[in-house]
Amino acid sequence: MVDILAFGAHPDDIEFGCGGILVKMSQSGASIVLADLTSGEKGTNGTASIRRKEAGEAAHTLGVPRLFLDFADCELEDNYESRLKIVEVIREYRPKLVLAPDISFAKNHPDHVACGMMVRAACRFARFSKILPDLPIHRVGGVLHYPSASNDHVDFIVDVSPHVEKWTKMIDAHVSQMQTINYKDRVLRTASRLGSLIGSDFAQGLIKENPVIIDDLMLLSQGIKEI
Repeated sequence: MVDILAFGAHPDDIEFGCGGILVKMSQSGASIVLADLTSGEKGTNGTASIRRKEAGEAAHTLGVPRLFLDFADCELEDNYESRLKIVEVIREYRPKLVLAPDISFAKNHPDHVACGMMVRAACRFARFSKILPDLPIHRVGGVLHYPSASNDHVDFIVDVSPHVEKWTKMIDAHVSQMQTINYKDRVLRTASRLGSLIGSDFAQGLIKENPVIIDDLMLLSQGIKEI
């Protein structure tokens, strides 16, 4: 069983979308596994082998395992067969929490949306005993979505200021993608905007799709304070 299983449509999605949060959680002792659905082979720069190598270096920086599924880049579709492949991964690693890309179509790669939808459905299917009955069922504790670099409309904000150095090292591993756009600059600018909302230098956000259960109202105190 792992604490967090993070999915991305392409190598680098996880780093850009929630890498700082994962560094923070890892340093707090959480066990983490990264899973890329594709090798990003249709990207403007880089090849499948190059991008896998870069993703492996980023995972090594974080100190966690990374796996690649056999989906085709730019061809992700949320269908039953695709969901089952993800169910297998969920049942193997048995995560408490799952992270996946934002499912909003606004300013988002279609693969990111498909990945997010597939993962949400697979988390539900993973607890159904008549789906892949040879694999023990698993009930995921929760699913949260990380936004694209241009989206700062989030439900939760996590201060990642102390972890920016390791986080940016993970981003820097994706050399091939920096030839297309300076993604690091874009991601850090978004993190700076989110950080300003909570009085910190850098922060990343997460999006909920279901209501969040709160047993202790005092946990809300930080969320409602004025800066």
